[in-house]
Amino acid sequence: MQTAEYLLAERVVVKDYEFTIAQCDVIDKAALAAFREKRRIWLVWLETDEHHAIWQVLSTMVWRDVVFRTIAEIANSNPLSGFHNPLLSEALLSGYFATQVLVIRRLMDNANKEVISLPRLLKDIRRNLKICTRENVVGFDGLPYDYEAVQQRIMLQQIRQSGGAFWAARTGPDAYLAAQMAHQKFDRLSRVRPEDRSRNDHLPKRVIDELDRWLEKSGADEIVKWSHTLLAHAVGPNSPNRSAIAAAAPTADKITGCISGFVQVAEAVTNVIRVAECWSPSRNSIRSRE
Repeated sequence: MQTAEYLLAERVVVKDYEFTIAQCDVIDKAALAAFREKRRIWLVWLETDEHHAIWQVLSTMVWRDVVFRTIAEIANSNPLSGFHNPLLSEALLSGYFATQVLVIRRLMDNANKEVISLPRLLKDIRRNLKICTRENVVGFDGLPYDYEAVQQRIMLQQIRQSGGAFWAARTGPDAYLAAQMAHQKFDRLSRVRPEDRSRNDHLPKRVIDELDRWLEKSGADEIVKWSHTLLAHAVGPNSPNRSAIAAAAPTADKITGCISGFVQVAEAVTNVIRVAECWSPSRNSIRSRE
């Protein structure tokens, strides 16, 4: 039987590239092929893996948080509520903290093995920054690199056809507006002025450094240490810092803070990967709908 959080979350199917590598306005075709393959993998980790897609996991965490806090509010507002039964309250508390902490451990798994986690995603992007060039990020699926020339060509074409309103292309070699937006987004990420643009501009290391700092500030590491010491393993009494780690036990507010940090990082990574998409459908139930 499926639980409510999985019924609420939307299954995402990411369609593959519309244009071939030969049709893309990119000079280094080998680098483009490598980028497209990596981008495909990263989107699977984020959105479409059958069991562990990061956005699916975050959707589940948010739903469990909402359920727990709703029940807690009902119990706190009614001292005679059945939720104050010791057996029921123990089951609710234990279930909430055990499942949420387990998910935090999984999302923070930094092992050098085949796992889907936020640190591993950031690590893989960092290793492949050299192929995250401006021409790849903008033109990976048919968008024109020189959008101004395309815009001029299309405008002159419209004038020759007696002008009037028209629907601009949103994908492909005529989609000058989407390409312009992609360049502008890449400018902000790379801190390159429009007049200094180069096809070989690449995403700077500082972008991933900042996302690593966001993970650090989420408080997840502290919860992982607590869980490693007192939940997943029974560390002995002579273990260093055992008392201090035990005192840092997770609370509902700490878990909510972790979720918020995780969502910020996942959203930032998704936006970096999807820089060249002027719009995209909602990817799951906890994100804003466009």
